[in-house]
Amino acid sequence: MYSDEEKKQLMDDLKEMETFKADVGDEGKILQEDLKEYFINGKGDKEDLIFRIELYFYAFKLFCRKKVIIDRNQFTIFLNDSLLDWHLINLVMQDLTDFELEIEAVKENKDVLINLNFTLHY
Repeated sequence: MYSDEEKKQLMDDLKEMETFKADVGDEGKILQEDLKEYFINGKGDKEDLIFRIELYFYAFKLFCRKKVIIDRNQFTIFLNDSLLDWHLINLVMQDLTDFELEIEAVKENKDVLINLNFTLHY
């Protein structure tokens, strides 16, 4: 069972989640430009970009079930959910305007989960 301190922390976390509002500032646009620089010119650190992508999506409460994959001119987010909040995806797409989004439903361990594939055409 949970200690009183753990219960208090869980309640605090729950309250924070209920009042959540994504505030990423210009990070999405900066991330997009850094991804374009990586895809087009090969400049940048792949692991750093993966970490930044995961943090960016985490800010929108879009949690990954696997590590983000960057390959050629695209990156894939493996969401840990079977439901997709279009409002949140729309907010992401307002930042990642140069990318095409493909939404993919996959069956994994008897669950249907969602992958988001972002492709840069250049």
